[in-house]
Amino acid sequence: MGPDGEAGPRAGSTVISIVLPDRTGGPAGPEKAALGPLSGDGVKMFRERADHRWTGTERRPRSAGITVDQLSITGMALVFNPAAFWLRRAIWLAIIVCLLVWLCVQLRLCVLRLTEGGTVRTWSRRTVADIPLPAVTVCHGNRFKNSVVLRHQPAGAASWPSWHRLGYQTLNWSSFDGLDQFYAEASYGWDDMVFFCMVNGSNCTDVGTLASAPTLLNGLCTTFNTNVTVTRRLVSAQLMLGFHELEPLDEFEHNGWHVYLHPQDVHFNDFLFLSGLTASVKVFGNRLHEVKVFRRVTEALPNGEGKGCSTERDALYAQQQCLGSCMMESMAAGAPPSADQGPPCSVPWVPRTAYPPDTTSCATMEELSAASMDTHQGVDETAFLSWTAECQCAPPCRADQYQLEEHEKWHAEETSIYLSYPEARNATIGAVMLRLSDVEELVTEREAYSADAFISDVGGNLGLMLGGSLLTFVEIVDCVIASCLSRREKRARVKS
Repeated sequence: MGPDGEAGPRAGSTVISIVLPDRTGGPAGPEKAALGPLSGDGVKMFRERADHRWTGTERRPRSAGITVDQLSITGMALVFNPAAFWLRRAIWLAIIVCLLVWLCVQLRLCVLRLTEGGTVRTWSRRTVADIPLPAVTVCHGNRFKNSVVLRHQPAGAASWPSWHRLGYQTLNWSSFDGLDQFYAEASYGWDDMVFFCMVNGSNCTDVGTLASAPTLLNGLCTTFNTNVTVTRRLVSAQLMLGFHELEPLDEFEHNGWHVYLHPQDVHFNDFLFLSGLTASVKVFGNRLHEVKVFRRVTEALPNGEGKGCSTERDALYAQQQCLGSCMMESMAAGAPPSADQGPPCSVPWVPRTAYPPDTTSCATMEELSAASMDTHQGVDETAFLSWTAECQCAPPCRADQYQLEEHEKWHAEETSIYLSYPEARNATIGAVMLRLSDVEELVTEREAYSADAFISDVGGNLGLMLGGSLLTFVEIVDCVIASCLSRREKRARVKS
């Protein structure tokens, strides 16, 4: 006990007196004497407070302008806390600087991907209950009838092989009144090629319509179109076509039939054929073909891959009109598409609406060569692609195409077709059975790196590296503004 009856230090304990100096710098006065003796526990606590400041969280008073430590970035408050242990602050500062550098690298990569642009395509499939039938265009492989061609060739020089090599040059142009007459007389009609056509057991002419499609490369074709839908078939076909040859052809003179499948709202012509928007089946003589077909729908971006596309409803028709007009100008001048005058005569594979009303059909080989720019024997695919590139005609953004999934064929003698049609036993025939799949393939074009993906990546990197968000940028702006205003007020107070 002390002299005043107070408890004193225990025996063996250490007594430490803490004397605080006077603020004026002089010695401590009596009122500022030792705070009193501390026990061993007190000494231990004092040492922890004085020496181990790693976990210290005390903060010194700061001016209102210093607001950096108020940011929500993890560790920022500790870095700008003067009361924290210096080594701890240094480690956190190094970590934050490294993460900021890495964040800048990631943001630069995101900006580069965004500026590079580009597109990607995704594939998906869906099942439909009611399957729409495609438009079916039938063309003869020989293009023209053998008997008519030989009749209009010069006497003594009639030859089917020479026609295949030289075409219209072998004709006696004085034997017919213009090219239109020969084209109509020598072309194959629907009945000249097809002897049966069935859709789910119904005759094609009862459920659909037939339309002529004059072309340069395939002659006069006929398109069957119907709005009837069919259902899924696993074994049998929904559409069957039978072909026969009525012309007296020698051996190796028959070139079969062509069957083209395309969307119902698209008129078949040479442009559609060369654009690759049709699925084709070559039916050979005395062969039976079974084909499984599926539909592919492609949706492109207006400013996507290539030179863009058109979103108009009749974009494909507009593209064909553009290509037709461009090529007509080229044929008229024999030069790149820039001419203003029309061709000297008309050809049957070009619509009459493309010519002036008083244009007559080509009556001589020279007129045909001038009107067709020497393409009357056919258009080379390379030249067509070149014309397409020069004419700058935008394709449709949405394109429907039919693709062949399976294709099998047999000799007619290996099937029972002669039992169903005995009259075809001594003729050249062919047949095709179309089995339509109930699965549609969707091809969608989208941006390779969209603005939404850019924002998502920026936010993800910001949160991963610094634990921040978009609001962190708002806090930084607020911090800068508050700091500037605080310094401005401080300078104003100093001056006053």
